[in-house]
Amino acid sequence: MSTPVDDPAVARVGPSSHAERNDRPVPPLRFPPRPPVKRRRAGLVVALAALAGLVAGAGGTAAGMSLRDDPAPAPRPSATLAPTDEQLLLGDPTAPGVEPPVGGGWPSSWPTFVSTEPTKPIKGLDGVGFDFRVPPTWNCEQVATAAAAAHYRCGGGDAGGGDLTVRTCETPCTEDRRTALRQREEAWGLQWTRSGPFATWAETTQIDGKRMYGLVYVAFWRSTPEGQIDRQLVVRLTAPLATSDHLKKVVNSIRDETFTL
Repeated sequence: MSTPVDDPAVARVGPSSHAERNDRPVPPLRFPPRPPVKRRRAGLVVALAALAGLVAGAGGTAAGMSLRDDPAPAPRPSATLAPTDEQLLLGDPTAPGVEPPVGGGWPSSWPTFVSTEPTKPIKGLDGVGFDFRVPPTWNCEQVATAAAAAHYRCGGGDAGGGDLTVRTCETPCTEDRRTALRQREEAWGLQWTRSGPFATWAETTQIDGKRMYGLVYVAFWRSTPEGQIDRQLVVRLTAPLATSDHLKKVVNSIRDETFTL
């Protein structure tokens, strides 16, 4: 029996059963060469690497865009914060006026500015809505403003001074709402006196145990002619007794611009 030739292309298989019966050699089985896979695998690796690069690049771009699109950090609040509308609308009096107001009208003896008297016109205060006159030494400086309120401090020299505040009264500005707003005002515990349907006032010659003149005037009026009552005015002034007439003149000037029936 002959021995098969060693051929690297010949598959290593056992002898055929026919060869055992007829003792004839079986031609070796030859398989086609395997296709080259290295190049294909290399191409697949390159493609996968490129895809990974695209994904990584997209992630980096998204991260960069996210970082760029993030809003700038909010500025830290300053030590002094502007009061909110609620703070301006709702005071915290230690001694509000006594309710309900009693009748009494407006004091006809209170002096007014005469045409020959030197005065200073106060015009165009933001959020106030009316002009008035004050003594020549007075100025009005803004304390705070908000969408629904404005607060100014007026005065100067020996003529005294104090606060002027204008607020929105939600319409309909009913008597209950007007009373609630008035009860939030400091009035040194004085009895309110009514002057017309929408104004009250109170005065004193002693504040905190000291001889000093104090005057509070609270009025509600229409910010537009023939419109609804929608605004509240509060004037709270103090002065030495000797210069109390200056306060009365200022309040008379303001009342002339805001008095409503």
